[in-house]
Amino acid sequence: MREAAVTERLDYRPLTPDDRSEWARLLAISFGRSQRQMEQLLDWFHAGFRLVTMGAWAGDRLVAQYNCRLLDLHVPGWSGPFPAGMGLNMAVDPAWRGRGLLQTVATPVHEEITRRGCLAGVGFSSSGGLAVTRASESYGYEVLGPMVSTATLVPPRRTRGADGLELSASWPAGRFEPCPSSDGLIRYAVTAASLRHRFAEHPFRRYVIGAWQDGDELRGLTFHRPVRLRGIPGLGLLAAYAADDDLDALLRRWAAAAAVRRPIVVHAVTSPSSRLRAAVRRLGPSATVPFSQEPYHLIARSLGGGVPPALFDLRRWDATGGDIL
Repeated sequence: MREAAVTERLDYRPLTPDDRSEWARLLAISFGRSQRQMEQLLDWFHAGFRLVTMGAWAGDRLVAQYNCRLLDLHVPGWSGPFPAGMGLNMAVDPAWRGRGLLQTVATPVHEEITRRGCLAGVGFSSSGGLAVTRASESYGYEVLGPMVSTATLVPPRRTRGADGLELSASWPAGRFEPCPSSDGLIRYAVTAASLRHRFAEHPFRRYVIGAWQDGDELRGLTFHRPVRLRGIPGLGLLAAYAADDDLDALLRRWAAAAAVRRPIVVHAVTSPSSRLRAAVRRLGPSATVPFSQEPYHLIARSLGGGVPPALFDLRRWDATGGDIL
C-alpha cells in the first residue's frame, strides 16, 4: 500500500547539533530509549561520522528525520574505496506516520550524498521497516535478504591457551591495520580509529575487546558482549578482524580466553557468506537459530550508473552484527 501524501504545512531543513534536544525526543519515542541516551547517541554520531541529515518540522516539533552516514565499502574489482551512504535510525513521529514523510525527508539526503560522490545507499532494515522500504517508490531500496543468526557451542578449554590475546573493556595499546581480504566479498571499510569509536566509545553500550598482541602490533581484534539466547547466557560476537590466514587462529585464542572453565554459547549475526560465520562454526557444534528479536535485512540502492551488480547479491556480502549501528 502506498503512503498517503503529506497535506499539512511542514518546514524542511538539515539537522544540526543545535537541534539535539528535539531530535533526541523523536528518536526516544521512536525506538523506546530515554531522552538522555538519544542525546548521547547524537553526540556520538557527530563525533565520529560524516553525516547528511534532513528533518521535517511542524512548528517547533520535529516530526520526521533521515540521517545518513557517509562511508566507504571494499568492493572487489573496484579501483579504490567505493563511496556510499548508510541511513541511521530513520524516524517518523507516531502521529505523523502513513503520510509519506520517510521518502520526503530521504529524497534530499540521497540527492546531497550523490552530489558528494556517493554511488549507492546501503544499510540494514528491521523487519518492521521492510513494508515501508518495499512500498515506497522514491525511497528506492532493494531488499537483499536477511542476516543469519548462528549459535555455536564452544567446549571449555582445559588450558588457557589464549597465546597473547587479552580481553578488556578498554581499547588496547599497539598499532592495528585492518587487512583487506582476498575472498571476493563486499564489506564495510574500517580503520583502527573507526573501530575504536564504534566499540570503545559508544555512550551506553559496553563491549569486550579481545586483542591479539604481537610485539607493538595488534595482529587481530574481536568484539563481543554478553547476551541471552532464549534465556541461556552466551556471548554475542559482533566482529573479528585479522588477516585471512589468521582469522581461525584469532577466534581459537578468543575462545580459549572466553571459555576457560565452562562451555559457552557464541551467537553471531552475519550475512550468509561472512568469513566470521564460517570461522565461528569451526569452533564447535553450530546451528542456525531463530532471532530472539526481528532479524535485520541488508538493503541497497543505486544512486547513479555503474554500480556493480554484486552489490545487490546477498551472497557477495560479508557483513556482521557489528556493522549494524
